[in-house]
Amino acid sequence: MNDDALFMTMRQRAYELAETGRYKHWAKVATVLHAEGFVDSLIRRLECDGLAVMMITRCCDQARE
Repeated sequence: MNDDALFMTMRQRAYELAETGRYKHWAKVATVLHAEGFVDSLIRRLECDGLAVMMITRCCDQARE
């Protein structure tokens, strides 16, 4: 799997985690992604996408409501 495919898989996983309602914000989701074995450089790449981070955090908030 190339980096872009792995990145998209990780991004999808981030949204899946956010939708569980167990996490309050992106930082907690990023910690779980790291624990699941995703590469730090890909996590940082996603973290640099402010819109994605905002949407993941929003999913966390909505799932907790």
